[in-house]
Amino acid sequence: MGGLFDLESHLVFYRSYHFNHTNVTIHLICIPIILLSAIALLLPYQLGNVSPYLNLGVLLAIGYSTFYTLLDFKLGSITVPILVGASYFLSQTYIWAGTSGVEFTKDQFTKYALVAHTSAWLAQFYGHGVHEKRAPALLDNLLQAIVLAPFFVVFEVAFALGFRRTLKKNMDNRAGKIVRDLKFKEAEKRRAKQI
Repeated sequence: MGGLFDLESHLVFYRSYHFNHTNVTIHLICIPIILLSAIALLLPYQLGNVSPYLNLGVLLAIGYSTFYTLLDFKLGSITVPILVGASYFLSQTYIWAGTSGVEFTKDQFTKYALVAHTSAWLAQFYGHGVHEKRAPALLDNLLQAIVLAPFFVVFEVAFALGFRRTLKKNMDNRAGKIVRDLKFKEAEKRRAKQI
């Protein structure tokens, strides 16, 4: 695998766990839910008393979008206003939920975020178990899978819109070979057990 900023190697790693169309679709829906709900769950943890908008959720959004911009300036730059804007909106909603006279409480906000987060994870495990028939990437590399997953979604949308076709072709070819080799090894193990 390439270095920290080797975008194609990161995408190949993630693609090699996501070849089934249904599983990819589940991930395209669930990964943004997981990231946004994670941001929401981190909002109560403020970094000092300077501002309610200076919290771990906003810091996570800034961190992700900064890393993505370093990996690929064009598509990474798109994530900055999306993630930072979403973290600001979620922070605003969380602050609003705590005001008097509002029936929507901070506890309810956190419970909804937790339900969304958990449901999206369960849906992804379903996609891997039933459709992909392969364990998720996070079992092999937790950090890479969790950090790269949202950017993989950005690239899947870009590919669907016709952008970065050469990168998509290279990624799919390299990942396809990994999946082919894995299936061959699994078939060999099954044959060995039968003997």
